[in-house]
Amino acid sequence: MLTGDGVLAPLHASVLAAEPLTTRRWLTRTRDLLRDLDTGRIPLSHDTLDRFPQRRAAEHLRALLIAAGLLEPDPHRSLRRLEARVLDLTAPLDHEHRQLATRWLNWKVLPRLRTLDEQQRVDISARNATRQIEQVVAFLAGLQDVDRHLDEATQHDIDSWFAGPGAIRHVVRPFLTWARQNRQLPREIELPPTYVGQPVTPMDTEQRWQIARRLITDDTLDPADRIAAALIVLYAQPVNRVVALTTDDVTVTETGTNLALGTDALELPEPFATVIRQLPVRRRAGTAEQLPTRWLFPGNHAGTHITQNALANRLRRTLDIQPRQLRLAAAEQLTREIPPAMLASILGLRPLTIVRISANAGGSWANYAADRQT
Repeated sequence: MLTGDGVLAPLHASVLAAEPLTTRRWLTRTRDLLRDLDTGRIPLSHDTLDRFPQRRAAEHLRALLIAAGLLEPDPHRSLRRLEARVLDLTAPLDHEHRQLATRWLNWKVLPRLRTLDEQQRVDISARNATRQIEQVVAFLAGLQDVDRHLDEATQHDIDSWFAGPGAIRHVVRPFLTWARQNRQLPREIELPPTYVGQPVTPMDTEQRWQIARRLITDDTLDPADRIAAALIVLYAQPVNRVVALTTDDVTVTETGTNLALGTDALELPEPFATVIRQLPVRRRAGTAEQLPTRWLFPGNHAGTHITQNALANRLRRTLDIQPRQLRLAAAEQLTREIPPAMLASILGLRPLTIVRISANAGGSWANYAADRQT
C-alpha cells in the first residue's frame, strides 16, 4: 500500500512504528486513497481529501500529511467550505430573505472568521457560524410560513419562535440586533435577553490549597495533567491558553526553566520545572504519535493541540477539579497580592480582567497605592 519510495514515503516509517491493530483498521478504510496518492494517480491536495467520502478517515490523513510536511496547511479551508455552502444553507428562503441573510453574513459573520489564523480556531468558529446560519434560516423560514417578511414581524412572531422547540436564543439574537439596527426589523420589537451563563463561584481557599499541595507532592500524577492543573490552580491561566502552549514557550537555561505566558518569562519552581520538561506526553501509539509535535498538550490528530473542552473534562475526571472555579480563586488571590502591571507582564492576564477580578475580590491597587502615600 505504501511502498516506501512513493509520494507518501515520509509517512512510511510512522505507519510501521504505530500500534498495529488500530493502524491496520485505518489503512483498510483508506487503502485505495493511500495507494492512488502514493503512486501519483491522483493529486495530493486538500481538494482530493475533501472528495473522499469517509470524512473522519480523510481528516486524520490530512493532519498526518500536514504534520509530515507533505501537504501545506490551509487554515481557511473550513471557511471557504462554509462560503461555498451559503446558497445551499439559505435555499429555504425567498429572494428577499436570502438577500438579507447573505448581507448579514458578508458584513458581520465572515469578516470576523477571515481574521483568524489558526486552523483549529477557524474550524470551531466555522462550525459555530454554520449553526448560527441554520438557526437564522429556520427563523426567517418560520416567518415565511405565516406570509410575513422580517420588517413586518410582530412581537408575537418573535416570542412564539423563541418559545418553540429547537430555538437557540443567543445564536439568533445577534442577527436580529443587526436587522433592527439596519431598519429591517421594527424598532419596537423587544428581543429576548442575551444569554448569561451561570455565575462561577471561586473555590474555597482551603480546598484550592489542598489541590495545590497534591500537585506539588504527588509524583504519580500524569505529567501533562499535573502541569495543566498547576497553571490553572497556581497561575490563574484559562484553559484555552493552556492548551495552546508550545515547546517554544518553554526555555531551559543554566539557572532554571522559564515559561512564556506574558511579555516577561515566568521562572517555574520545582517540581514543575522538571515536570514540564517531560512534555509533550504521547498518550497513544498511533501513526499521529510517531510524528513530531510542537504542542505541549497534543490533540488526537497529528499537528493539533487538545481542545479546551477535552482538557477541562480530563482534569475533572482524573483530578476531580473544576477549572473555572479554581482559576477564579487563583486570580482573586493574585490580584490582592501582585500589582496589575506585573500580572499582565508575567502571567499574560489582561488588565481589564485583573481590574474586574480585583473588584470582585474586594481589593483595589488604586486604593493600595493611595494607602502607601498616606
